[in-house]
Amino acid sequence: MAALESRQVREALAALASRAEPSAAGVASALACAAAASLVELTGGLAARRVETEGAGGKSPSSARLRALADRGVELRERLLDAADEDAGAFAEVMAAGDERARARALDRAAGPPLVIAESAADVAEAAAEIAGAGPWPFRPDAVTAAQLAAAAAISCAELVSVDLGGAEDDPRLDRARAAAARARGAGLEATEPPPA
Repeated sequence: MAALESRQVREALAALASRAEPSAAGVASALACAAAASLVELTGGLAARRVETEGAGGKSPSSARLRALADRGVELRERLLDAADEDAGAFAEVMAAGDERARARALDRAAGPPLVIAESAADVAEAAAEIAGAGPWPFRPDAVTAAQLAAAAAISCAELVSVDLGGAEDDPRLDRARAAAARARGAGLEATEPPPA
């Protein structure tokens, strides 16, 4: 892997810490989960290759299923990176709001990106858990890590949705965010279960 500083990771993390760009939690969650989606792509591809060369054991998914999970990782990574940008923009609108009414409208709109992140994170966590459970391969910890990162992102973003909506219990977006967090949390736990021998 090439040096991370050449890929501007340091600059992105410095921007998260900047008081001039305060949309940290949603963006951080999206970036962490995009990394998890990359691990899904990696481990799904590696697992598919293992199944093709060694055969599927017992309840292991087929190589086609594992490749589909890897491809899904690519799609989710791109969705999460887009959501990171959308979250930063939405929060900038909140910060620029001139009065309480404008701020309330901006906060309502700002609930959208973290909801996308939470639901995408649940999908990442479930894909990672399926790969982690497919076999006792050396790269299994990468899939477990993906599930845990995604679960944390979903839980974080469900909290952001709640705050953005002012805790409005009757808003269906809050139910969706909480459901995504519960799915991701469950997948994170499932990923740590020992795979079939």
